[in-house]
Amino acid sequence: MERKKKAQKKMKTDLCRTLKQGTLLYMDGRLATPSQISAAMVKEQSGYMADYVTDDDGNIYEIRYDRISN
Repeated sequence: MERKKKAQKKMKTDLCRTLKQGTLLYMDGRLATPSQISAAMVKEQSGYMADYVTDDDGNIYEIRYDRISN
């Protein structure tokens, strides 16, 4: 349990940093907060895949987390 909390906290911190740099975060097609994403990623049994959307210069401006169905 403690391991999951640490993983969630680290992910949330990383996502907050990413958001502050101007990258939009989406989960299942909707804008999402770092808290929403990190909580779902840790507690969901099915995985999520991150899709990094870049501009013509290769800069990431969106990260889209979509549930992977079995």
